Amino acid sequence: MIYSCQVIRKHFLLNQTYRLQIQEEKLLIGLEDRPAKYELDINLQNKISWKVSDQGIIQAFGIKYQNSCKWFYGQPSDLLQIKSILNNRIFFHSISNFYTSNEQIGSGASCKVLLISDIQTKQKYAAKCISKDYITKKKTPDRLNRLFNEINILRSIQNHKNIVKLIDIFEGEQTYYLVFEYLEGETLHRFLKLQTDLIPDISIRIILLQLLHGINSLHSENYIHRDIKLENIVLSKPSVISSLKLIDFGLAISNTQPVSFAVCGTPGYIAPEILQHDESKQGQKFKFTFKVDMFGIGVILYRLMNRQPLFESDKTKDLLQQNKKCHFTKNYHNFYTNALNQVLFGLLEVNPNKRLSSEEAIQFLTSQQISKEIGGSFATTKSHQNEADEFEVEQTMDHANQPYPFSAKILKQELENSYHQNDDNRLLTSMQRSYYPSFSLNLSCDLIDSFTQQISMRNALIEDEIIESDIKQKQKQK
Repeated sequence: MIYSCQVIRKHFLLNQTYRLQIQEEKLLIGLEDRPAKYELDINLQNKISWKVSDQGIIQAFGIKYQNSCKWFYGQPSDLLQIKSILNNRIFFHSISNFYTSNEQIGSGASCKVLLISDIQTKQKYAAKCISKDYITKKKTPDRLNRLFNEINILRSIQNHKNIVKLIDIFEGEQTYYLVFEYLEGETLHRFLKLQTDLIPDISIRIILLQLLHGINSLHSENYIHRDIKLENIVLSKPSVISSLKLIDFGLAISNTQPVSFAVCGTPGYIAPEILQHDESKQGQKFKFTFKVDMFGIGVILYRLMNRQPLFESDKTKDLLQQNKKCHFTKNYHNFYTNALNQVLFGLLEVNPNKRLSSEEAIQFLTSQQISKEIGGSFATTKSHQNEADEFEVEQTMDHANQPYPFSAKILKQELENSYHQNDDNRLLTSMQRSYYPSFSLNLSCDLIDSFTQQISMRNALIEDEIIESDIKQKQKQK
């Protein structure tokens, strides 16, 4: 048993006191020393309603029983504890009891993102609002299962500092709401666009190590992200590179559960083994591995070091062809250390068996013997490619960033006293987003700890180091 307290059912003539027990997978309510009268499975198929006072104090909770809502009252401290225990394990009803909406800050293929505030604390959060029409209009349970999967994954890894934290989940009459911590900064894509000079080596290391630690935490829980890209990395604070968070787990899967093969991710970031897989060949089975995420990190590192994409085309089909063939030149970048160049080439290995894992990349970057081990072995140029050339794919990913057009009127009804921009049919550009929406369902060690502590101690000096590095570089160029 996780928690127990008394609750009261109010009746017209006589109130009844019950004992509430929260077990690992069930909520039980009944008389003392009697079998439970009311039972509720704690899962994402069920939901709980709340009665809240004008001052924001929880007064009661309601559960569905025999086609009606049964309300149970109790001490506010007990009710608050119940809510905390059930948080993100079951959907809550009536988001407007706890939050008010301020403005829309993003939109995506299937959702809108609103800036909301906690009624009591005034703390700001980001709410991803997903239309139930989008979830249910397809006659398969795939989209709803993916939503549940995303919630379960986020709940499993929500305590890592480099992964966005899921705060609350609500189910309205027409909308699902996922409440996240509010990330005030820009996406890494936007940050990169704002840079006018090459990003210093130390800055790239700070960015890369945070991303690696975040993805290593995900992998240690046996999950694969499957959509690593610049837009899915956000800074918690504007322009503060030591505040990086990984977002958007809409395509993430468990490494321990079998999944049907599908080309998924974002063109230009997809691991080549995914695009090279021929599902039509009998006896060939594809298994997604952690290495698909590592290739995406390699593409990001390439962009950070070279200020241009690894693969580039205006047409999705051509971009996917480049991505699949994975032809690129291993040019040693003289502005950066041997270590960073070595990690780049290790992450972009076409053969996933040779590609660096997150742990290997972290150990490599934090090793004190890097310069001795490498010794300039990449001073030459080498062509890197694979043999397969033929590939055809339906261009279903061209509209991945188009907003799903469901009316803001629905949101107004469920988030009272809210303000919404009329952006139903307008795509918010990445330059405007401070939180990039996820849910893209249409796309088919002590040394380490020591180094992390060193980074934390240097956070206050990061800007000075970057400026000093830039000055030295400009002096060399002169």
